[in-house]
Amino acid sequence: MIPRLNYEAVPDFFQLPSGEHFVEVAGIAVDSKGHVYVFHRGKRPLVEFYASGKFIRSIADDPFVTAHMVRVDAEDNIWTTDVGAHVVLKVSPEGRVLLSLGRMRIPGDDVLHFNQPTDVAFDRDRNIYVTDGEGNSRVLKFNKYGNLLLAWGMKGSGPGQFDLPH
Repeated sequence: MIPRLNYEAVPDFFQLPSGEHFVEVAGIAVDSKGHVYVFHRGKRPLVEFYASGKFIRSIADDPFVTAHMVRVDAEDNIWTTDVGAHVVLKVSPEGRVLLSLGRMRIPGDDVLHFNQPTDVAFDRDRNIYVTDGEGNSRVLKFNKYGNLLLAWGMKGSGPGQFDLPH
């Protein structure tokens, strides 16, 4: 049996600046202060809100092409996957790009490139896991400095193979 989720829809909860609206929201994440980050495919793709829904700011507008996912790590850094730019970005709480994994706007299948990365996760040692799902169907593990430690997987249905990992 599928559990029933009780929720209440709150239209216009997020208070965007006048004339702005979300376009294809790709991901939402919350930091330790309760701030909400929305990553979408419109103008000003990464936006921050108070828990009340009040707009705070947009963050690092320039590097984004096609939003796919947003995560927040244990230190409140904001991580984005961008399937159009073929990169994963680590952005400080102040909005500075601290780390870029992959090569901006250059897809590929070697260990220096992604082909439409889909998600990012972290372990307790601050290692970084990237699913390079859309084009390469693989997972890559990096240390906290962005140095590649391990890569595995390929498209398929056999052992060690993936079909669009996210």
